Amino acid sequence: MGMSENLKTIENTDNHSDKTVSILKLPERAASDAAEPGRATLAAPRNVNAVITGSKLTGNMTITRDLEVTGDYEGDIASDEDSNVFIKGTCKGNIRTKGGSVEIEGSMTGGDIVAGGYVKVTGKFHGGKIQAATKIHINGEFSGTLESDSIEVGPNAQGKGELVYKESLSIEKGAKVEGRIVRLEDAARHQENRKDEKEKTQTPQKNKKGFFSKK
Repeated sequence: MGMSENLKTIENTDNHSDKTVSILKLPERAASDAAEPGRATLAAPRNVNAVITGSKLTGNMTITRDLEVTGDYEGDIASDEDSNVFIKGTCKGNIRTKGGSVEIEGSMTGGDIVAGGYVKVTGKFHGGKIQAATKIHINGEFSGTLESDSIEVGPNAQGKGELVYKESLSIEKGAKVEGRIVRLEDAARHQENRKDEKEKTQTPQKNKKGFFSKK
C-alpha cells in the first residue's frame, strides 16, 4: 500500500472566515483511535507528521510520532511517548513530550515547553518556561525561564530570563543575556529556607513573664 492510499491532503475553507487549513487526513481506522474526544491523534505510517508551509491550524494535538511544523499552529502539542517536535514555522501554545526532544528553528510564543530529552532554540522563544530533562541549547532569541541539568548559551543568543541549571552552565563569547542564574540545588535550598522562615513567623509565641509579673 503506497503513501497516497494511506494519507490524503485536504483543504477546508471555513464559511465564517477566510482561513484555509491544509492537514494530512488519516485513514478511518487511525482517526478513530484518538486519545480524547475533540483531541486529534496523528499516527501516520511514516516517521514525521507535518503541518505544512502555508497552513494555519488551530486546536490541541496528541501525537504518537515526530511532528514538524513549517506552517502556523496555535494550540497545545502533547505526547506520552518519545515523539520529537520540530518548529520551523510559528507556534503559539504549550509543548509537552514525555520522552522526546524539541527544536525551535522558527518562533514560539505564549507557552511552555516540557521535554524528556533536550530542547534546542536557534530561532525565537518568547514564552513562559523551558524545562528539559537533559540539556537546553540556546543560540537565538529567548525570554522566560530555562531549567535543565545542563544549559548551553551560544554566541548568537540574546534574551532576558532566569537560567536554572543542575550540573553545568556555559555561555559563549558574544552572547547577550540578562537575568538571574541559579543552580538547582541552591534554588531548592533557598526555597526550604524561605519555608522555614515562614513557618517561624506563623508560629504563635508564648507570652513571657517579666520580672514584675504576677505569678
